Amino acid sequence: MRAPQGDDPVRLLLSPAVATVGPTATLHAAAQAMAEDGLGLLVVADADGPRGVLSERDVIVALADGLDLTEERVRDHCVDELVGVDEDATIATAAHVMADAQIRHLTITRDGAVVGVVSVRDVLRALLP
Repeated sequence: MRAPQGDDPVRLLLSPAVATVGPTATLHAAAQAMAEDGLGLLVVADADGPRGVLSERDVIVALADGLDLTEERVRDHCVDELVGVDEDATIATAAHVMADAQIRHLTITRDGAVVGVVSVRDVLRALLP
């Protein structure tokens, strides 16, 4: 089987599970989850579904501001907007959306539900020879 390329659907880059964190979790707990799983982004979700994303950059900004990660809540530091594409969009389209939004992680949806996240690294591997 050949490696995914730019005109292939972005779903080929997905891992099998979406890593989530609750909005009331501490930044410390979120950072631990990212570190343990080698992730740069968690989808923030509650009982009603996805509410936003928390990136490693959001955690670093809190640290740089001198905040106590054991006291700070995810809901106060996450980005409330989900930027994403449908799983059938091409990898090249995903790259354009990421570039236009100036983001390093993109949510991937199926029938409006988040089914995965791709990173700029995932996309670049598919686009570069």
